[in-house]
Amino acid sequence: MDQPVLLPKLQTALSCLYNSHHTNEQHRHEAHQFLLTFKSSNLRRLVVSRLQSQKDRTTTNNHDSNINNIIDAFSFENDLQRHAQDSSAHTIGSIYLSCLALLLASSHQILNNIDCTHERIFAAQTLNHRCRSIKLVESFDIEAEDGLECGVARIVLAWEDEKRRSPNNVAVDADNGGRAAKSKIVLNAWIERYVPMLVHRCNGMTNNNHHASLCHGGQLLAVVLERHSSSLLLGNEDEERGEERIKGNLTMLTLAVALYACAFAEYEEEYYFSRQLKHQQEQQQQQQLRTPWANTVLSELGSALSITALRIRYRPTQNNQDTPSSEPSVPPLIDLLIHSIRVVADAASIYFSQKQQQHQHSQDNTMQTLAQSCHTHAIKRSIAACLMSLPETVLLPPGSDRGEDNHRIPSIDRACLRAASLELRSGNGKGTTEGGGAVMEKMWMEIIKSELGENVNQYEDVAHAMARLDDASASRILECCESWARFVWVPLHVIDVTVGTLGLRYLSVWQDDTPAKQSKHYQKAQQCAFQYLVSIFEGASPSLTVEDILSATLGIAAGKGGGSSSKSSTKKKQGNKSKKRQERRLERANGNVDVAEPTCSAELELLQRKYSASVAAAAVLGVSVRQDGSSSEDTTFGLRSAASTPSTSTHGICSTVSILATSVSPHLLWLERSANDGHRPSEHWWLTLFSLILESVRRLCQSSNRDIRALAYEPLMILHESLNSTPVVRLRMEQIAVDAVCECALALSVSCRYPDCYFLDLAMDNDEDVEFERNDVRDVVRSVSSLDSGNFGTAEHKSPSMLILEHLVNSCNESIQATAQHNLLPPESVVHTLSALAKPLNKLGTKYADQPTQNDCQILMISVLALGSVCERLNLSFRSESLSQILPVSRLALMGLASLSPLFSSLVSVKLRSTTSNVEKQLNHAFDNTLKVALQHAIMSSAKIPELAAESTLKITRYDIRGAMRGPGGEDHVGCIALMRLSFESDNLAFAMLSIYGSSLLRDLASLHQELKTLENNRPPGRDHGIGVAPISRRLVLRTISHLCMLQMKTSGDESGRIILQELLQVPLSEISFQKDLHVTSDKLFRLCESTFDLASFDSIAIADLFNNPTSELGCVFECVLSGYSRLSFSADFDPWFAQWARLRGAALCLLGSCFKQSVTDYSSEVASAVIRAECDAAVCQCDQGPLSGSNIFNSNVVGDEVLHAGAYFVAIKDSLGRIVSNLNTGLEEALAELRRCLAILKRSAVAVHSLLLNKSSEATSHTDPRPTVAEAWFLTMASLVSIFRGANLVSHLTSDDRIEHLIGDALYVSIALMFMKDLGNKNPERSGMSLDGPHTLAMMDFMTEAILFGPGVLAASARSFTTQTQLDHPLQSEELGATIIAAGLLRAASGALPPWAVELTPPLIRSLFIALGNNCDIFIQTLKNATKIECSGNILAGRYFEHVSSVHIDSFLSKMRDACNRGEWNKIKSVLKSACGGKKKDSGFNLKPQYTCWECERL
Repeated sequence: MDQPVLLPKLQTALSCLYNSHHTNEQHRHEAHQFLLTFKSSNLRRLVVSRLQSQKDRTTTNNHDSNINNIIDAFSFENDLQRHAQDSSAHTIGSIYLSCLALLLASSHQILNNIDCTHERIFAAQTLNHRCRSIKLVESFDIEAEDGLECGVARIVLAWEDEKRRSPNNVAVDADNGGRAAKSKIVLNAWIERYVPMLVHRCNGMTNNNHHASLCHGGQLLAVVLERHSSSLLLGNEDEERGEERIKGNLTMLTLAVALYACAFAEYEEEYYFSRQLKHQQEQQQQQQLRTPWANTVLSELGSALSITALRIRYRPTQNNQDTPSSEPSVPPLIDLLIHSIRVVADAASIYFSQKQQQHQHSQDNTMQTLAQSCHTHAIKRSIAACLMSLPETVLLPPGSDRGEDNHRIPSIDRACLRAASLELRSGNGKGTTEGGGAVMEKMWMEIIKSELGENVNQYEDVAHAMARLDDASASRILECCESWARFVWVPLHVIDVTVGTLGLRYLSVWQDDTPAKQSKHYQKAQQCAFQYLVSIFEGASPSLTVEDILSATLGIAAGKGGGSSSKSSTKKKQGNKSKKRQERRLERANGNVDVAEPTCSAELELLQRKYSASVAAAAVLGVSVRQDGSSSEDTTFGLRSAASTPSTSTHGICSTVSILATSVSPHLLWLERSANDGHRPSEHWWLTLFSLILESVRRLCQSSNRDIRALAYEPLMILHESLNSTPVVRLRMEQIAVDAVCECALALSVSCRYPDCYFLDLAMDNDEDVEFERNDVRDVVRSVSSLDSGNFGTAEHKSPSMLILEHLVNSCNESIQATAQHNLLPPESVVHTLSALAKPLNKLGTKYADQPTQNDCQILMISVLALGSVCERLNLSFRSESLSQILPVSRLALMGLASLSPLFSSLVSVKLRSTTSNVEKQLNHAFDNTLKVALQHAIMSSAKIPELAAESTLKITRYDIRGAMRGPGGEDHVGCIALMRLSFESDNLAFAMLSIYGSSLLRDLASLHQELKTLENNRPPGRDHGIGVAPISRRLVLRTISHLCMLQMKTSGDESGRIILQELLQVPLSEISFQKDLHVTSDKLFRLCESTFDLASFDSIAIADLFNNPTSELGCVFECVLSGYSRLSFSADFDPWFAQWARLRGAALCLLGSCFKQSVTDYSSEVASAVIRAECDAAVCQCDQGPLSGSNIFNSNVVGDEVLHAGAYFVAIKDSLGRIVSNLNTGLEEALAELRRCLAILKRSAVAVHSLLLNKSSEATSHTDPRPTVAEAWFLTMASLVSIFRGANLVSHLTSDDRIEHLIGDALYVSIALMFMKDLGNKNPERSGMSLDGPHTLAMMDFMTEAILFGPGVLAASARSFTTQTQLDHPLQSEELGATIIAAGLLRAASGALPPWAVELTPPLIRSLFIALGNNCDIFIQTLKNATKIECSGNILAGRYFEHVSSVHIDSFLSKMRDACNRGEWNKIKSVLKSACGGKKKDSGFNLKPQYTCWECERL
């Protein structure tokens, strides 16, 4: 055979899958399946596994069975395998050889056949995948060419025979010589058989194409193996190590040949491609530097070579925690790779010399020159590919998690990876950093020798030789350096050459039309230079820690919290458990490495990374690091003008500047502070570089491009974080940084202002890009002035944040006052900035109330005056300015007012102090004026500016229309929000509102509400835009009035508040009374709904008073709710009547909940019970119709996510239970009375709820199943009830009629019964009962955890309920039976009755059961043992996994449970349950762990 066995099938599959002419989907699917099997097939492992199985069977009965029996048995199994068409049968043949043959094919085939591109890419990827994933003896599977029996099995059985002939009782030393000789015979036979086959079958791919290419990979491989095959069999290793070494060497040689051949083909194809394009001038712009396959193929082969070198150099030890030493005869990784390429290069020279002699008369000088150029390019390209792939293959990037940044960790012993990591990071394999960056320097010299020649050895020679480099060589050097810079720190002299000399050739960002700088090679080198810079700066990220570096050095993936890239800031933070596991892995690895002070080494590397980044930044910004600290005056130097010149301000360039600023500026601050503290000498270039960096950031902020401005956000926030690490500002550099941050924040605020004429058409949608940027800028301004750290500075010196806050406040005030002098509205960008400062101002106000200082007082007074000036100017502008001019400024001012309510509350407390200074008196005066004009403006804006100028598009777009008087993405009028926030912030602030505004405040607010209600009535039902505000915003005003009236009634004898409150309360009651006698229509329900929502907006005291003295109006509301359930039908047609009834149902719940916030009255208890029972009865009727029945009530328009779920009334009871407990210490009798009323609701509802939950109808498909949400609300309420009774010890205060054991026991029985209703296995819609895949299972498990601890009476009650409904085969005692049934239910749950995520909730439940049984391990284990045996109708209740298991399995399970309980290791119970109950339930059809349901209904 002239080609590999699998090659035709492989080519056919690739052609079918990637050729556009093949349209048969079935063939494509078959090709895809073949390639998947091809890539993952491992015949060696299959044979070893079959052989081991055969050995286990034969040696059990006959220890003297000979090897022939094993062979015969295996042959028989192999025949069965072929006849059964096992999934591996169609991949008999060498996968490695097939892929190698494709890669060694001639280059000219790609020009003629596009499929070859995909073939080479697939072949290279497959080789890399197999080298990374499986052992050397398995990946190099050439013996598979002879089939399973004659090839793979033969070598495996040969080693097995050697082992069998060396019995354990024979001394090893005596037998070593004989075994080595026999092993050498086997290996020699293998070499004689398969090395010629390797050459022959690779040559078969190219023999017919001698005219097509200058280099035939198969022939080159023959030359290489001819020169080096004799050295394959050296040494006296044991058989396994000998085969591994031989195959490793062959893998290195063959991969190196493939790498050289592909690099040679790349240059050759580019040459022919460019010649063809010369005849087609119109296609010149389409010319590519490289063919599409080259980069991918060379990268994959370089990676495969790297991982093979690692496997050869390091072997796993018996103790996988120990870091292995390198093999004595194997050179370091870099040397091993370079040696492989040099071997092939030397062989290629001989090959071309022989070829030239053979064709010396027919080959012209052009072809000879081309061959020499291809040869030179192939060597350089191959070395660069290996050096570039080595760190990506072996090292972990510091701070990244496994799998991040597409970094794939090879499937290799972690200790070997750790050893290789130490070698590449330290240079000596011991983990120290003496002469740090030694391997980086070695790589650097190897790539320089490759590109410039072997004679370049000294640093001076390298720096001088940089001028001779062409663009292609420069790009290869920079690519290698970039690859290493992502993993290790770059030595300073390498920075000097690569960035300072070589890189700056490509970092000049001025446009240059010279042909040299327009070439593809130059552009490629420039791109590599920028990527190299980015890697250096990202390697010095401020978020990088010593632990990150140490983890990467030791080959341990870091947690998700760290990251060397700014991209990681958006990732999920590492949890506490993950951190602890990471720390344990780090300690374990650290303890098994011969490293001198590893933490100190990591600390030193971190400093070296940061300092190298600083030097690189100085180089590209033209700052000399010499003593004079001078900077280049050339404005075109490096990146100096990158962010300011429009022609060069591309996103890529500016992003480099951004990363530079993010990484370097904090370190420069640290250096300056260290020098100031005397820890190191100061260097003049630090300040110069720091100033240039901040100037670049300023230019980013001033850019006209929104995306470029966004690049300044992270540097500013990182710089502020670094600034704020010091208590006060003392240094010149710190002051420069503060000034720059202030200027940048103001520049960003101005740049993100609304465009001119933006608000002329208020009906248009907001520009989402503008709104996104404005929100981001608000975050930046808020962050750089943040006082969350509590760093306010001292009396003499201010903290950085205080300086920034003061500067921003003063700037805003100056601009506002300047426009006020000319009777103009202030710029909305200024008001935007002022409103963004609300959070730090609130912090400052809180601090000032406790620790007043004159400077703080001044800042607060200026901010209050600025806001007052804005509101005053706005109040005057309603007469003269248009709505489009007022709306944006008013919206921002009111957002700021609402956000500053904590500050106003603090200022009121300052005002109430007995002693105040003159400055404080001025502050109080400013506060009074501002509060008054702000309240006036909030009232005026609510009345005169509609909430929506046109119909809202909030459900379609993230942001609303431009004429929306709402916050970004909000839903309420900001004027109404401001009124509510001020009144509810604190009682003191509410009293200040009443006193400062005057006695007319309540009347003005009532008039505002009446006006808004009139406008609302003038709009058609359901329409919220055009005039007035939406009903929910109007109710905010109503809530504000009610709260202020109640406060006034409590504290003063003024009756005006009571009168106003009664007038307002009478309006919805009158509307309900008017609608009471009308026919029940959808319009009547709408009016009732609006009036009910209005009632629910009043203070809970007023609502509770209504329920204490119930009227017909309240009865009308709940009667209409009850009447809806009586209209249940099984039609799915939409009914507008039920749409309004759904809203009324939510409004009634809000009203009832408002009452429960104050008191659970007898009337409220009765109506709640009636509604719950009516809902449950209707739900039972619905379920009785089956899962396919329709419904006019239980559908998504009436009961669902968009409206209100079934069972919501239980949530109101649950919330009231929490309030009742908080009142136990202040009013025990009243609290007990309310608690009895809650118990009465639950007891009256229990039968209906349990009947619904245990309904055997399967999961609904044609209507919304009400049972899951009812179950969730019921169990949440019951869990709250149990927790309250257990925590407050209320049992002694209740009578026998109030006992709740039976109520809890029945609910516990229902929980267990729901588990027993489920068959085990995958999720099936036809399974009996409702689905348990939802948040109701979370609630149920929480309830069970609490209920079991309530006492033995609950266990007995649940047992009685269970035995009443179910006949057990072997009943136990009542209390013992309850615990046994619960344990059986938990085992059944873990066996598949509950979703897989529910297993996470079992440890606390098991612990509760253990505690309930008196913390007695023996009783607990006996209970579990009984649970595995208890039967009902001949079936084990615990599930099928306990039906046919041996006693050994049960005893093992119980032993593990006993051990976990004795040690208190409850988390281990999860794994014990999984192993006992069938393992993980993968592909079971269940969802992920859910969240609890939202019961919000105020916005229906």
